[in-house]
Amino acid sequence: MPGKIILTTCSLNHIAQAKSLGDSVIKYAPDYTLVIGLVDKLEGRIPADYFTPHSLVEAHELNIPQFDEMYKRYTTLELNCALKSFFTSHILKNYSPDRFIFLDSDILLFDSLRFIEEELNNASILLTPHITSPFPVDDYTPKEKDILKTGMFNAGFYALKNDEAAGAFVNWWKERMIDQCYERPKEGLNVDQKWLNFVPFYYKSVKVLEHPGCNAAYWNLHERNIEKKENSFFVNNEPLIFYHFSGYSFHHPGTVSRHQSRFDMNANAAVKELFSIYQQALVKNRHEEMLRLSCFYKKEKGLLQQLGLKK
Repeated sequence: MPGKIILTTCSLNHIAQAKSLGDSVIKYAPDYTLVIGLVDKLEGRIPADYFTPHSLVEAHELNIPQFDEMYKRYTTLELNCALKSFFTSHILKNYSPDRFIFLDSDILLFDSLRFIEEELNNASILLTPHITSPFPVDDYTPKEKDILKTGMFNAGFYALKNDEAAGAFVNWWKERMIDQCYERPKEGLNVDQKWLNFVPFYYKSVKVLEHPGCNAAYWNLHERNIEKKENSFFVNNEPLIFYHFSGYSFHHPGTVSRHQSRFDMNANAAVKELFSIYQQALVKNRHEEMLRLSCFYKKEKGLLQQLGLKK
């Protein structure tokens, strides 16, 4: 079994993003195996060799006793988030990797993962905070109150050493994801993510990474200056290890993220180039075509919606 694994999860409509992540893994972390956790059913809808040489596990293969209840309960987004911990558990038990890294499908690597591996020598669980310094007081978004609503840590990345502490964390997370992975801000819930607020207090071998090149994204660009030097990208003079293209729209390539108004990519040539690289990767992997694929587990509309009485 492979000793180093990267897991990503998605439904088929985002498979081109997962494939683009996989291309960057081959380039920058070729000693890792990428496993795609598919929150969907293939059913011959994409060619069998599309995700080669990466591995793919379909959601039903996890044999979750409560799975029928979960996919009827949750939206596609909520189900994707809920199953992340179950796919993680499956990989840890069945592949037995020494090192495990989860990356959202809308991430690309831009350097090796050596730094993360070294950090796992002295920790069982690695997390990244959304921000480590205040936003300016102005009318732009995101603001600190947005981080309060979404959670201190970003669930698009976590890394685990395959040991007892990591196993205990994943099992605890799984239990909550069965019926508490809703996107309901008024109830204090932001799918799987806000649960991570507890992790540094529940588990002692947790490290919060503040390396500026880990999980750079729209929410922390106010504190991370991205530059290109020769053929490599740097953040605050440290290597850019991976960038998270959260909220990026293939059809609006000039916008950093639909979730923010604070940053204009035209103000930074290196950032603009990052997004150009991402757009090209999505085109190569036929993202526009894949976007048309509907998730098998898409939650059915309620009666009022079916009757056209509720939008």
